Amino acid sequence: MKSIKNFILLIYIPFLACTPYKKILEGDLLFQDLDDSALSESIEKATADKKDYQISHMGIVIKENHQFYVIEAYDSVQKTPLKQFLNRSKDLFNKPKVIVGRLKKEYQYTVPKAIVKAKKMLGLPYDKQFLLNNNAYYCSELIYDIFLKKDNEPLFTVQPMSFTNKQTGKIDQAWIAYFDKQNMQTPEGKLGCNPADYSKSDKIKIIATLF
Repeated sequence: MKSIKNFILLIYIPFLACTPYKKILEGDLLFQDLDDSALSESIEKATADKKDYQISHMGIVIKENHQFYVIEAYDSVQKTPLKQFLNRSKDLFNKPKVIVGRLKKEYQYTVPKAIVKAKKMLGLPYDKQFLLNNNAYYCSELIYDIFLKKDNEPLFTVQPMSFTNKQTGKIDQAWIAYFDKQNMQTPEGKLGCNPADYSKSDKIKIIATLF
């Protein structure tokens, strides 16, 4: 449940639950509280503090033939209709648990090439190992790879990953079981990224919350 503080904050953020298409633009980043598995919950517990929005997934908005889609690393790198993306996870009031981020003006120049690159990556496999540079992608890794500055260096950053539950100080059993299936140890400390950190990046501004 969101805290009262976060609930009150919604008053000051443009509310899009009824008319999301009027505010969302191509190139926007959508941050989602995905409730599809225990692993999604473990992602949130390892990457977000209690005061933060609980985010476990993200994608980039594109527009084709007057229709909005989200390119995301989900089952694979795929193009998902915006409505389908928004309807994937909802709160108790049947509103999408999605936050809309937009690159600040000085970084908007990166958007067109990012979209072109994202489209070229459609069909690539999901990165089940959560490792960089293996021609497979998890959600925030996709965003890291497509946004480049003028010198072709990544716009966003990577840092040592932590899979430790911030409340218990231990790695959740869901993570342990997941990486056991991959025949690997949890990549604690390996370089990577996560959607919760990107939602707080100083390179974007949160323009709306849909819940």
